[in-house]
Amino acid sequence: ISNGVVTRSVRDTAHFMAATQEHKPAVGLPELGLVEGPSDRRLKIGLIVDSITGVPTDDDTRKAVEHTAGLLSSLGHDVVDVGLPVDQKFMDDFKHYWAMLAFSTQHFGKQVMGPDFDKTLTDPFTRGLAKTFLRNSWRTPAAIRGLKRSAKVYHDAFADVDVIVSPTLGYVTPELGHLSPAVDFPVVFERLIQYAAFTPLNNASGGPAISLPLGRSSADMPIGIHVSADHGDEQTLLEIAYELEAAQPFAKIQG
Repeated sequence: ISNGVVTRSVRDTAHFMAATQEHKPAVGLPELGLVEGPSDRRLKIGLIVDSITGVPTDDDTRKAVEHTAGLLSSLGHDVVDVGLPVDQKFMDDFKHYWAMLAFSTQHFGKQVMGPDFDKTLTDPFTRGLAKTFLRNSWRTPAAIRGLKRSAKVYHDAFADVDVIVSPTLGYVTPELGHLSPAVDFPVVFERLIQYAAFTPLNNASGGPAISLPLGRSSADMPIGIHVSADHGDEQTLLEIAYELEAAQPFAKIQG
């Protein structure tokens, strides 16, 4: 996987993507040039509102996603409900891999991070994750096999739709300290699982996605709308993002 950038406009993201391709094209994927606006093509769009955690999406986030679905329909796209492409086992495998990364950092930090790494300075969350891995290290082979299969699972989710729309996060912006690594590990870990509930499949499979600030909470905080596409289809993502930005311009930071 690779990280994108946080930008103020879809145009800036499109220019970043084009520049990365000029620097080092993605081997085995369609060529992506500079995408400069929306497409006339109407899409079939899958809609997911609730995550695999079993905790329903909060009211503000649900309203934001449903509003976006209505906006897409008004623009001529066909929006349909789709099922979750993964189950609880995927989330268990993902959590195990997350714990393995923390264990690697905690115990092999000098090799992974650099010779100045001091494991006594890691936060309680990292240490808690590392201990979780130690207790369940026997699960590693099966977890890695499961995560490797996620690329095909992700690809198959687009057999009948062009893109999938969901919340970016499981609930609205929490208060400061809610996700602090200083909070007792079991508590903050569960909070994080509920919060980052929609993006792990993209993390594991390498599937492209873009988060658009199309919603606002009752506390006037931004709510991200997550749009995913099949591997190598960043062009469709950027085109639909341009269209949504034009139809509902993003709130600005400045007053």
